[in-house]
Amino acid sequence: MRGSYNKNLFLYHLTVITRTSSPSFLIPSPSSIFRAPNYATVTETLENQSFTVNYLVNNCGFLPDSALHASKYVLFKTPEKPDSVIALFRSFGFSDLQIHNVIRKKPRILVSKPKETILPKLEFLTSKGVSKSQLARLIDLNPQILQRSLEKHLIPTFDLLNNFIRSEERTIASILHSVQILTSATSHRNINLLVDLGVRERSLARLLCHWPWLLLFNSKDLKSMVDEVIKMGVDPSKANFVPALYAKLLPKSMWDRKVELYKSFGLTDDNIREAFVKHPFCMLKSVQKIEACIEFFVKELGWKPVDVTNYPVLLSLNLEKRLVPRAAVLKILMANGVIKSCRHLLAYTVSEEMFFKKYVNRGKDQAPELLKLYREKMNLPVMDSKLMS
Repeated sequence: MRGSYNKNLFLYHLTVITRTSSPSFLIPSPSSIFRAPNYATVTETLENQSFTVNYLVNNCGFLPDSALHASKYVLFKTPEKPDSVIALFRSFGFSDLQIHNVIRKKPRILVSKPKETILPKLEFLTSKGVSKSQLARLIDLNPQILQRSLEKHLIPTFDLLNNFIRSEERTIASILHSVQILTSATSHRNINLLVDLGVRERSLARLLCHWPWLLLFNSKDLKSMVDEVIKMGVDPSKANFVPALYAKLLPKSMWDRKVELYKSFGLTDDNIREAFVKHPFCMLKSVQKIEACIEFFVKELGWKPVDVTNYPVLLSLNLEKRLVPRAAVLKILMANGVIKSCRHLLAYTVSEEMFFKKYVNRGKDQAPELLKLYREKMNLPVMDSKLMS
């Protein structure tokens, strides 16, 4: 049977060769770079490929075409290794779909030595507080973690991130927020780049907690963005530098649209730049939010547009739940002579408890309706006892 198979295989290759337009390939000369195929090796490879394809289809949920494609990258002739890899994943709570995804992305994982190469990495992550469900999701999204060196890359990278964040729980959250950060080499270079520019540890911790994927940018591109933000006047040592860096990632069309909106209120390029330097989030709010906030202060309270952009943090506050209710209180206080103007920035930025004590309680004797008004504006059935105290 084997002899018949080899003979048919030989005849097939001979047929392919004889169809070529160059007869010189039929009998390679001794000095030719072409060699006659080793049919024993070819036969074994095809058999292994057939076994691998069947295994991937029957044990890993692959479709035949996908299994055939994966078999270009991994071959095995017995089920022991792949069985042990799959069993290890299942012992950590991986679902069949997650196992399929990991193998589809990195087929060679199936011929790993699970106890030597996979288990230590899974144990390291769980030792840092990664739950089984988080672990399965993390490896599903970035199976390259299992191919990186534990001692030379994963541990040093985790420690580097944790040195800034100073909380293993939040470091894990950062990694889950941007799963490539644990395996990317650029994150190290970009952190060093930002540190060298004078970005504070606290700012880097903020970046890692909220926008860790910024560190995955090509270092040259990140440096270009950093230079642009610095040119606008944002100091790398200030807390607003990282949000400014994030804001500059807005598509140019969106950035330009917001600039035009600000200009429609009579603001100049310098007004807009100064607002951005003070509070970069003023360029991250939606066009609708920016327009509604400026119109509220201008039409309802008589401010000039530049008064709003002089305190651009106002554009980040909730219009319905904070600005409108507090402005209503200030209006009554001003009408009763308690305050001279509604332009109290502090009134809009302090905590709820502090606002109640400083403004609502302060004017309740002159304007008894303040409590009722504020409760209605805030949509509160009763006034919180903490506020009343």
